[in-house]
Amino acid sequence: MTAFPALLRPLRGLCVVATFATTIALAESSRSGRTEIPNAAQPQLTVAADGRVWLVYGRPASGATVAAPPSQAHEAGEHHAKAKGGHGHKRPASRPDGDIFVAHSDDGGVTFGPANKVATVPGLMLGMRRGPRIAAHGDRVTVTVVAHELLAFSSADRGKTWSSPATINSVPTSAREGLHDLAGSRDGQLFVTWLDLRNGKMELWGASSSDGGRTWGSNTQLYRSPDQSICECCHPTALFDADGNLAVMWRNSIEGTRDMWLATRASGAKDFAAARKLGEGTWKLNACPMDGGRIVALGAGKFAAVWQRAGEVFFSPPQGAEVGLGKGKQPVAVARGGQPLVVWQQGTELVSAAVTGDTAPVTHAADARFAVLVALADQRGAVLAYEQGPPKGATKIVIERL
Repeated sequence: MTAFPALLRPLRGLCVVATFATTIALAESSRSGRTEIPNAAQPQLTVAADGRVWLVYGRPASGATVAAPPSQAHEAGEHHAKAKGGHGHKRPASRPDGDIFVAHSDDGGVTFGPANKVATVPGLMLGMRRGPRIAAHGDRVTVTVVAHELLAFSSADRGKTWSSPATINSVPTSAREGLHDLAGSRDGQLFVTWLDLRNGKMELWGASSSDGGRTWGSNTQLYRSPDQSICECCHPTALFDADGNLAVMWRNSIEGTRDMWLATRASGAKDFAAARKLGEGTWKLNACPMDGGRIVALGAGKFAAVWQRAGEVFFSPPQGAEVGLGKGKQPVAVARGGQPLVVWQQGTELVSAAVTGDTAPVTHAADARFAVLVALADQRGAVLAYEQGPPKGATKIVIERL
């Protein structure tokens, strides 16, 4: 689906880098394998089939300082689930413009080249897992964001120049919650999933692209809760494995429970198999925890996942009971060297642990949050990125080779 003029009216004034690239230098610390970028937020990483590591992040276009968001609460002016279960979808009349940048590493995340500016986006959503997503295949790079609509920018020259935005959601403002994810396969197929309000209740929708994000197929409803809405502000997750099998995960809401659910689509298939609940336990909660977890590809079409329930982080294997890892929230994970590695937030710190059941979490970074983790192409190493800064201070992003 291409961008219809009617859907692009709210995007008037969008500044797109189409024929040239604005670059900025990345501020690197003296510590080997560590890159720091000041006044930046909501990093995301991906690893292309050629081993190149790609980074995307955002910052306010006005030059204002990125501030750390309050813990477990929406950004100022956004809604929060009420204690009695009510959930409105009122948004501020306007949000500041945001700049999107990409950079890549040719040495497995040890160092990154200068960042290229993708675009300045009016009303860019940035914070609490809202922010850009990225996928790469060869020289082709795709970035998706949510502003007034869910948008895709594409580059065919390693991020040097960028297309005008394609609008993915076919119903205007239906993606206004701002929570989405982008997955890319080894053969260049793209899949995006998002929280959608076109039918008045929060549902999970998706769309595919086979040309690097320049055009998108029809919007497809992936899941609708038999009760009312799915959980209204927990980010969904999507992931292809090496064989082209696809998994999506979201937090459901059925009869007062806020549990994680997962659905898979076999390589070459058009439809997803029936969705299933993750974990043997359940979480009765009359609010939204704003925490969506992450999928882990284990090979042969098998997927695991990490997620939070009632302040505890769990790992779900493809079969069997969930494994408790410790107290915390906002977990991410990858399979590194055949062993899942999990990073999550515990208080104001990031901690990490292997899924062995007998190893205590190790503190990794202080005043840190919103981690993202990717495994390198050889599965022997990983790259971690996160926001860092005091609770009421300016935020930088840090990228580390693990």
